[in-house]
Amino acid sequence: MKFRISVLIGISLLFTAPARLFAVGSGAFENATFSARSLAQGDAVTAQADEPAAISYNPAGIVNLPGIQMQSNGAVISSFTFQSGPDGSQSKSTGSINFIPTGYVTINPGCLLGDRVAFGFGSDSPFGLSNKYKSASPIAHYTTYDAWLKMYTLKPVAAVKVTDWLSLGGGPIYYRIFDFGGVMAYPNQALGFPFPDGQARLNLSGNTWGWHMGALVKPHRQHQFGFYFRSPVTVRARGLVKVENATVGGNFETGGNVKINLPLDFTFGYAFKPTERTTIETDFVYTRWSTHRRLFINADPVNMFDDAILSAIGKADKDYNDSFLIGLGANHKLNKKWTLLGGMDFRWAAVPEAHFTPSVPDSNRLSVSVGVQYAFTDYLDIALTHYSSFSLTRKIDNDISETLGTSVDGRYFSYLQDIVFSATLKWDDVFQRRPTPTRSGCLECQAASVKTTMPVAVE
Repeated sequence: MKFRISVLIGISLLFTAPARLFAVGSGAFENATFSARSLAQGDAVTAQADEPAAISYNPAGIVNLPGIQMQSNGAVISSFTFQSGPDGSQSKSTGSINFIPTGYVTINPGCLLGDRVAFGFGSDSPFGLSNKYKSASPIAHYTTYDAWLKMYTLKPVAAVKVTDWLSLGGGPIYYRIFDFGGVMAYPNQALGFPFPDGQARLNLSGNTWGWHMGALVKPHRQHQFGFYFRSPVTVRARGLVKVENATVGGNFETGGNVKINLPLDFTFGYAFKPTERTTIETDFVYTRWSTHRRLFINADPVNMFDDAILSAIGKADKDYNDSFLIGLGANHKLNKKWTLLGGMDFRWAAVPEAHFTPSVPDSNRLSVSVGVQYAFTDYLDIALTHYSSFSLTRKIDNDISETLGTSVDGRYFSYLQDIVFSATLKWDDVFQRRPTPTRSGCLECQAASVKTTMPVAVE
């Protein structure tokens, strides 16, 4: 009992330390690290939705989770980018290692609500960015050599079992970007001044609301279908622009603001169960990245000369393309304790060549993953996953930063590694549940109702 309480306290800490919640970019700057079980299957789990993390990829599934379940996940993500220039020069990112915690809790009151309603709450980081190069790197000097996007979401959801084969779920999403920014060179030398380049640093934050919903269809014991939709949102972020060693202004600070457009997401999944122990699923994901057309950072007035520079370096067209992903995943239950997990996915790049920069080195990517789940007791499951993502080598030839005397042209290759650990606590028997489906609700509830309303004979 003491062990269960200590784990419960550890899980609850995830919801009281939001400053630690951040994500690493993946596919433009989207991050789908929700749990070890989902990532191990290449995130092809929309039609299964059989864990608390389903709050983030198909909330309709939580109505099938009995009692109270709490899930804590910790991911360690590292990524590297390598570039070969047209002249044979070599550049690479300094690498990044980030820890991303996520947490979810679901409650199914059982017969108290006809065994057809469930509630949940989760927090994770569906978008993020962390990429860093040496400040003198020619490909990143004027295009941002240190970039980041740190954020978290809060997701209260509800799910309803409309029929025994159809469940619906959804709710609002609160987005909090608590640090969006980067560091780049302030172009003193590029403008012809005999002084070393300065430095411009951006730190912005903002928040907004969106929504999401899902559906889970089970027409047959061997076939399941899942649908998930996440709405697009625009985060209006404000903060500071800090400049050091500017030619005219010296060191100064000024206000800044930007609109960050985050795309809608639609996922369709199909799961096939050839046996009771094995499930195979394939998912198709459409992400409308074309909503991310530009990123214009507006700075408050300083002086005429620096205003012109800040205006030039703060406006960047993006014109992202819509992105698609195909995922394939499977799980096989060896026995009551062990479950094997595996998957792969292929994602098409969203960033066009004309607006490609090293800070978001997007490319078509092939990813593979393996994992294992172990049931310690009826109350505790743990899972461990290793995920590797390999970008296909991409040749870039654009004119970004060439007017300043540098270039981002060349061939790019990126590698991302994700190790995720999950622990799930389950109290399946907290609430009474129906043993068999009926048209009018729980058999136990009906029996209790009969006992309560039965007239008592008086002799």
